[in-house]
Order: sequence, then C-alpha cells, then structure tokens
Amino acid sequence: MRLESLIEENYEKLNENDLYIWNYILHHKKECQTMSIQELASKCNISHTTILRFTQKLGLQGYSEMKIHLKWEHKKNNQFNNKEIENIYKDIEKTIEVMKQRDFSDVFELFDNANRIYIYGSGSVQKNAAEDLKRSMIFGNKLFYVLEGREETKIILDVLSSKDVFLLISLSGNNVFMNEFAIKLKQKGVKIISITQVGNNELASISDISLQFYTHSVLVGQNQIEFCSTTQFFLVNQILLLKYLEYNCN
Repeated sequence: MRLESLIEENYEKLNENDLYIWNYILHHKKECQTMSIQELASKCNISHTTILRFTQKLGLQGYSEMKIHLKWEHKKNNQFNNKEIENIYKDIEKTIEVMKQRDFSDVFELFDNANRIYIYGSGSVQKNAAEDLKRSMIFGNKLFYVLEGREETKIILDVLSSKDVFLLISLSGNNVFMNEFAIKLKQKGVKIISITQVGNNELASISDISLQFYTHSVLVGQNQIEFCSTTQFFLVNQILLLKYLEYNCN
C-alpha cells in the first residue's frame, strides 16, 4: 500500500507533529529515501522518537520500512496516462446515472422517522463531505449532526437509541476503525447508511443501506502520488438533497 493511502486510512491517529512530518516527506520524497532518521528529525526540528511513533501509527515496523516504501514508489513509472481523464469522466457519468435511477424512498423514510441523524467521515475529505451534506440538507429542513473525531464516536454510543440514524462516509469502505464503530452501532439498533465507492466492501455489508459511487485510483506526478477523484462524495450529497426535495413534493 502506498504511503498516501496509509495516511488517509490512519488520518484520525495523526497529530500536528505527524502531519508536519508527512508534509516534509511528501515534498522531499527523493531525499528521504537516503536520509537517516536523525537527519529527518533535524529537518523537522523534532525528536527521532516522534518520527518512529509516526511510522508506527501508519502500521509500519519503523523508519526503515517507510524508506523501503519510498524507494519502491520512486521506481514506479511516473508518466500520466491521458486516458485516465476520460476514465474519470466516465466514473462521474456512471455515478450520476446510478443516482438518477435509484429510488431513495428507503433513505428518506429513515430520515423522516429518525430522532437524530448523525454523520461521520473516516478521513479529511470525508469530513469535508460530511460538513457539506449537513449544510446541503438544511435546505430540506433536516438537521444533521457531524462527529468531529474518534473520541466523539466513543461518547455518542452511550446516548444513541434504535430511533437514530448514522451516515458513515468512507472511500474504500474498509477502514478498520469505522467498521468496528459500525458494528457497535448495529448492536445498539441504530440504522446505518453508508456512502462508499463501488465494490463489495465491509462497510457496505454492515450497513442497512449502501449508497455507492464510481471512482478509481490514478498515479500522478514525479512522486507517483495516488489520486482518487472524490468529487463524487459531493455529487451524491447534491443528489440526496434534490431527491429529498422532490420526495417531499409528492
């Protein structure tokens, strides 16, 4: 797995120092391939133990394994395939078509019968998508509560009931922490609506309702950073709002 994917998957574990380390590595990948942990610590003006803890939060054995990842990524072909632009267009078009054809009455019945509706996103983009959905649904006179982090997921479990609804937003649908949280929600009788990319992912199988969109990963730039179009999160949000407004007019 690429380092960018590890960062996204473990984003909730990272503190300000960790993100500073990652920002330096991201912009100096070639230099970091041969840099010692002491040299990197000096560049970031932090201790080498902080760097070691950062690598462990990503699920790596240590700094040496992280350097192996950097060297492996550097060897990858860094040319951008122009056909990927057309493929991304097709992902968006397929997502729109699926959403146009879907009957969302099952989703909206949960909305209308819920005591409270909560949203939780597994990463930085997903958190933005959660906030965007909250803002959008205000136009439908629906108030959503966005959870800001992992600590809130622990606290909220004590006050939830079977009359509450949770929207869980995850790109892969295989985020370990989120899926463990989803299982705890199920045990409380909470209804779950997940928003993920298309595929037989674990979160979709746990959820009562699974909303899925099309996207795929593209490697870009000299450092072969893994890019995945996440416009579809916000596209789904807008379609949910418009379909809900239509639903209430019928």
